Amino acid sequence: MSCVTTDDSEQKTLQLLADLPRVDATFGDTLYLYQGVWLFRDAVLGAMQIQNHFNHHPTDIFLTSFMKSGTTWLRSLMFTILNRSRFDFSDHPLLRKGPHDCFPVLDTCKPEDYTVTDNSPRLFATHFPHKMLPSSITDPSSGCKFVYVCRDPKDVLVSMWHFVVKLRPKELPPLSFDEVFNLFCEGVMIYGPY
Repeated sequence: MSCVTTDDSEQKTLQLLADLPRVDATFGDTLYLYQGVWLFRDAVLGAMQIQNHFNHHPTDIFLTSFMKSGTTWLRSLMFTILNRSRFDFSDHPLLRKGPHDCFPVLDTCKPEDYTVTDNSPRLFATHFPHKMLPSSITDPSSGCKFVYVCRDPKDVLVSMWHFVVKLRPKELPPLSFDEVFNLFCEGVMIYGPY
């Protein structure tokens, strides 16, 4: 995958961000409404990068879900199954690092965070909705495969609330469950609306 960031693309991103609707996020950061989805700045950049620069392979596999839908365990399983003949138990990557480090997340598109190999199939994870992914990978003729995890929205909400409470800066007032519930129902949540 090539995530190209140039001064020109950075300028375009800054101009785009200045023009997008925004709200203060539950984490104390800002969310931007990009293509109908609330995203952090880095996720807007990631979406732009994959929409404009992602070169897929027909054997690519994408693990997709709404945030807090329980994909961490599935990442481990997918990575282990697809790489079962590449690693011995004693040198398995999951013994040294977590599943988030074993295959890349497209959302923030930070190539320094991981190395994408030409091993086939390549694994990618994303919380972007289907409509934000480039048609080059979503078209059935692309050969790409998708694993979609869907979780009961009530369970996503509870998991999201615990996540928000844990990551919210201590200098900000705590968020009640009712506040997170209202934001979730209004769709003003990272990767929202659900």
